[in-house]
Amino acid sequence: MVIGIVILLLIPLNEFVKKSWAYNNNQGVLVFQNDPSSLDIINLGTSHAMFGYAFKPLGLSHLDLALPSQTIEYDLKMLKQYDEHLRPGGIVIVSLSQITFSNAEIGRKENYYQVLDREDIEPVSAFDYYTYASFPALHSGSVYTALSREVRDFRWASHEPWVNKGENYSKRKYEMVEAQYKRAVTNRDIEQNKARLQEIVAYCQSKGYRVVLAMEPVHASYNAYFNEAVMDRLVHQHLATLDLDVPFLNYMADERFVDEQEYFHNPDHLNGKGRALLSSLVYEDLKRLGYL
Repeated sequence: MVIGIVILLLIPLNEFVKKSWAYNNNQGVLVFQNDPSSLDIINLGTSHAMFGYAFKPLGLSHLDLALPSQTIEYDLKMLKQYDEHLRPGGIVIVSLSQITFSNAEIGRKENYYQVLDREDIEPVSAFDYYTYASFPALHSGSVYTALSREVRDFRWASHEPWVNKGENYSKRKYEMVEAQYKRAVTNRDIEQNKARLQEIVAYCQSKGYRVVLAMEPVHASYNAYFNEAVMDRLVHQHLATLDLDVPFLNYMADERFVDEQEYFHNPDHLNGKGRALLSSLVYEDLKRLGYL
C-alpha cells in the first residue's frame, strides 16, 4: 500500500518536473540530436549566450550549445560532441562573460545527461544517468530546481529583476560573481580555465573552424556594477595573457542596447527582440571579418 501511494504521488510530480524550464533548457540540442544537419555556426557559452543568438532567420544553419552556468570545460565537451556536423570552415562563437575564468563547477549535471556521453560527465552514477530521461522526479535536485523556478513569481518585490531600474538585481549578481571570483583565485581555477580556453581555440584551429570570441550586451544597471575596471579584473587581464590570435566581438556596453530595457528579459539576459538585433549585428561583423 505504501509503495502504491508513493507511486501515485510520484507520477504527477514527475510530469511537473518534465514540463519545467530547467528540465527542458536543452531541448534545442535534443531536437538537433534527433534530426541533425550540416551546420554553418555553433555557439558555446552560459545563459548569456543561450539567450543571445538566433541565426536561422538570417539564413544560417545554427546550433546553440550554451547552457546555464556552463563552464569552459563543458564548452569544449559540447563542441567535441557535436562539431562533426559543422561544415568545413564553419564558425564557432566562444562566448565570454564575467564568470568565464572563475566558473569551475557545474551546478546541474542533469543538463548534460541527455546531450553528452556518460563518460564526459564526471562523476555521475549509472542510476542517475539512465533514469533521468524518464523519471527525473527520482532526482531531488531536479525537483527542487523545478519548484524554485515556479515559486519565484511569489518572491519579494525587491527581488524582481527590474525593481529600482534593475539595480537590486544587478547588485545581487555582482556580489555573487565577486564571491565566486575570490574562491576561484584561492582554488587556482582561473589558470585552469585559461588553459581550457586556449584548448578550445587550438582545437577549432586544428579543425579548420573559424573561431571568434564574443561578449553579449547587458543593461546599464548591470554595466554600472560590471564596469570596465571590474571586467578588466575579472576577464580582460586574464584574456590578454593568452594572446589568442582570434577576433573578439565585445557588445557588453554597446550603446545600441545598454539603455534600452525593451531588449532585455532581465539586466543581463536578452529577450527575443534583443536576440534578433544582436544576431543581426554579429552576422554583419562576421561578414566584415570575411567569415561569411
